[in-house]
Formats: sequence, C-alpha cells, structure tokens
Amino acid sequence: MTPASRRPNPFHVLALPVDADRQTIVERGEDGLKTAPEAERELYDWAMRELIGNELTRQRHALTEPPGTDYRGRRWDKFARRHRPAPAGPPARPLGPDDFDVTEVVRRVLRELLQPLPDGTHAVLEDRSPVAGDPEPDLEVGDVLFG
Repeated sequence: MTPASRRPNPFHVLALPVDADRQTIVERGEDGLKTAPEAERELYDWAMRELIGNELTRQRHALTEPPGTDYRGRRWDKFARRHRPAPAGPPARPLGPDDFDVTEVVRRVLRELLQPLPDGTHAVLEDRSPVAGDPEPDLEVGDVLFG
C-alpha cells in the first residue's frame, strides 16, 4: 500500500470528473475492483471510499484536481466501446462442430448477404468526409498505444 501522501487523486484513479455522482463513483470503483490487476485493486477501493465517504474529503480532492480535467471524453468512450473485450463466462464445455447446424448458418449468412441495401446507402458509404461538428478524428489503437 502506498503512503497517503503518495496516492494520486481519487478522481484520477477512477478517471472521473469532479462532478461525478455517487452512483457513477461506485460503479467505476466496483468495475476497477473487478478488472484491475491484483496490485491496483486496493487503490480503486481506497479511491471509491475517499469520494463516497466524508463530503469534506471529497471536496478537498475536488479542489486539488486540475480544472476542466476530462478523463473520459467522447473520443475515449467511442474507442472503449469499439475495443471492449467480449464478456466471458466459464463455458460449461468447449464448443465443437456438433454444436452448430452448418446448413442453417450458411442459409442465414447467404440470406443476409443477398439483401438489397436501403436507398441512399451507396451515397453514404462513398461520402467519407468527417461529420459536421466532429472535427476530431476517432481514436485508433495506434493513438492509444503510441500517443
């Protein structure tokens, strides 16, 4: 455990703005407790308790957070949704070839592929200009990994 004087701001740990409500803090803290590496789980627990416990403690942390900090901006949310790992649970048994009706799978795929596109789809697909009001490009994996 790191000493109290060396811990980061709890808003930074949970990647939340200072105006986050109690429910959001608890959700983010519990998400961190479930997904963070073992060494960081105690930090998530501490950060969540700091922000939902004493109101004066929360205000102190809010005052020391840089103004206008936005850890979870719109671009980051789009990136996180696009690259979110699929939920996984313990399978009862591994899937095998006998678990699929290959004929039905092929029938459904062909039916979907042979559906005509709705009117105007071609024009939209050919127009690759950025959306008005969205001057920033979407984040890509390379942006996150290499800056």
